[in-house]
Amino acid sequence: MSEEPQANEEAQDDELEPKKAGMLMPIIFAVVAAVGGGALGMMFLGPAVAPALAARAENGGGGGHGGGHGGGHGSGPVETFHNLENLVVNPAESQGNRFLLVSVAIEPHDVAMVETLASMDVTFRHMLLTTLGAKTVEELADISRRPALVAELQDSLEHIVGKGTLHRIYLPQYVIQ
Repeated sequence: MSEEPQANEEAQDDELEPKKAGMLMPIIFAVVAAVGGGALGMMFLGPAVAPALAARAENGGGGGHGGGHGGGHGSGPVETFHNLENLVVNPAESQGNRFLLVSVAIEPHDVAMVETLASMDVTFRHMLLTTLGAKTVEELADISRRPALVAELQDSLEHIVGKGTLHRIYLPQYVIQ
């Protein structure tokens, strides 16, 4: 009788042995592939791509695919917008349970005015938070109301800088939670 349980244990050990060996090979292969791929990337791909990435970073990171507003040949890219990023607004009647995360890009008629707009950053932020904070979640979430909202924001900002000085207002980031 004592031989039977011992034989069962040996049979179970023999069954586990191939399973362990079968799991070991894919793990070894994955580790070798990760280390080898990293080494090849560092030795060959990194040095080949580094000059292009350094040139892109030196030129402002634009990537060279257009998007500019003309053929100016100054010392650097001309800023045509004043950006107000990551404004967090609690909509009216939301009891602080909902919020709007919005970024606003302001395009003046005169590009030289971008620096002036930057000096009014705090005033703009206050006006935008006040205007957007007066809206309910339903008003802010309704996409059909977005053009009217943008027009209202432009009017409120032109109240600060003067009527007709701003060409357009953009909302590149608009997230309601």
